[in-house]
Amino acid sequence: MAGNVNIIDNIDINTVYDTMRKINQMHTVLQNSLVKDYDYGIIPGTTKPTLLKPGGEKICMLFNVYPEYEFLKVTEEYEKNFFSYNLKCILKRDGETMAEGVGSCNSKEKKYRYIFVNEVPENYLGSSEKVIDKYGNTKYKIENQDLCNFANTILKMAKKRAFIDAVLQLASLSDIFTQDLEDFGEIINYSRNEKSTAGDIKLEFGKYKGKTLKNVYETDSKYFYWLKNNDKTDDSIRKACANLEKLEGVLPSNQ
Repeated sequence: MAGNVNIIDNIDINTVYDTMRKINQMHTVLQNSLVKDYDYGIIPGTTKPTLLKPGGEKICMLFNVYPEYEFLKVTEEYEKNFFSYNLKCILKRDGETMAEGVGSCNSKEKKYRYIFVNEVPENYLGSSEKVIDKYGNTKYKIENQDLCNFANTILKMAKKRAFIDAVLQLASLSDIFTQDLEDFGEIINYSRNEKSTAGDIKLEFGKYKGKTLKNVYETDSKYFYWLKNNDKTDDSIRKACANLEKLEGVLPSNQ
């Protein structure tokens, strides 16, 4: 405890105040200078902006720093179809280290490990999962057997993650930006598109001809469930109804 007191006693409060003021001013400048949906983005369902690579590059220019990279661990097993990269990004100015960050990526991450196909290949021996895509079509989720072609992409992703992590260390930028949510963007956007596609399908028959499934869902639950459960309904419409119900929730029967 005594050591902590000594540290505080040796700090110039005025200097601390001046530094915090400059940090707040820099945050304001960055927020006013960076472009939404290009330099940073707000992932749906979240509130804290996610710093993107173009924004990180602009910040480096503002601070007059440049990145250097160091491999911490590399695994390249071509026979096992496995690739993993762990890097450190060092931001320097005039040869002096200003900030550091780390990032990793590997081929077992879902975005690289699996692909979706219309049919399971005849000689495929891995696991498979039958799924319905956002258009109501049947797909099969199988293991990616050709990850060697993604090795460079995986390396670049690890490099980008290390870079953004380092940039966030500059002037306490993690107070206003995050990087962890960026990788969930594709998953979140997929759900939004699935919901939008199912709801936007227009009927070409019946008393609601020209109306979207979302319109029917919101105004006439009995007809909506007739569409969903009737054997004579087009298969794609029934699947879209099921997707919409799953995403929006079950309607009361007396609506």
